[in-house]
Amino acid sequence: MKNKNFRELLYTMLSIIILLIFWKVVSLIIDKEILVPSPEKTFIEIINIIQSAYFIPSLVNTLKRALVGFIMAVGIGIFLGMMGGLFKPIYYLLRPIVLVNKAVPTMAMILLALIWLESEKAPVLVGFVVIFPIIYENVVQGIRNVDVKLIEMMKIYDVSRWDMIKELYIPSMRTYLYGAMTAAMGLNLKIIIAAEVLSQPRISMGTSFQIEKVNLNTAGVFAWSLITIVLAGVLEQTLRIMRRN
Repeated sequence: MKNKNFRELLYTMLSIIILLIFWKVVSLIIDKEILVPSPEKTFIEIINIIQSAYFIPSLVNTLKRALVGFIMAVGIGIFLGMMGGLFKPIYYLLRPIVLVNKAVPTMAMILLALIWLESEKAPVLVGFVVIFPIIYENVVQGIRNVDVKLIEMMKIYDVSRWDMIKELYIPSMRTYLYGAMTAAMGLNLKIIIAAEVLSQPRISMGTSFQIEKVNLNTAGVFAWSLITIVLAGVLEQTLRIMRRN
């Protein structure tokens, strides 16, 4: 197991080194910092951002919006997903809503959220709308993939509906749900930041992206992008650790 973890770490580090070399080569070929800044310039920007007074507040505000939207989507997605998975009329009732939810372009949803809500709250709604269908559909799939023979056996032995949900449906749903949550967490953060870029709340990561763009500081945009990647990785890893426990 230790050797496997070591190999995974080694391959990850090798991949990062190759990407850094490729990045450096591209920046040398283009030779314009405003288009593709060098890795060194970007890392200097990362240090400057981390040392700035607005870094922690921006991080906290964006994380707060991401977590609020994520928790809402998971909570409502599990509840409605279980209802839709257990009761066909509810599934068909919710199906058009979920399909519309998935079909609406993210940019349109951001613009509508800005019309309906103030800039501080609009990103939360956008995050919820994008993540909810992912959670809902995985919960429904987890419930519908329960072995029919097990359901029939429990009915023969007159097992109560609640015990069937607890012992049969929830364990089946859990596998699908954890995978969906892990995938949705990183996506949710990106969607929240994209919404912040347009809604421009007072202090946030999205607002910082926009400031760097207005100032034509491409290295700053790259720096915030790397910070976002690291943050998304930390959030996804946290979910994996929680799953193991």
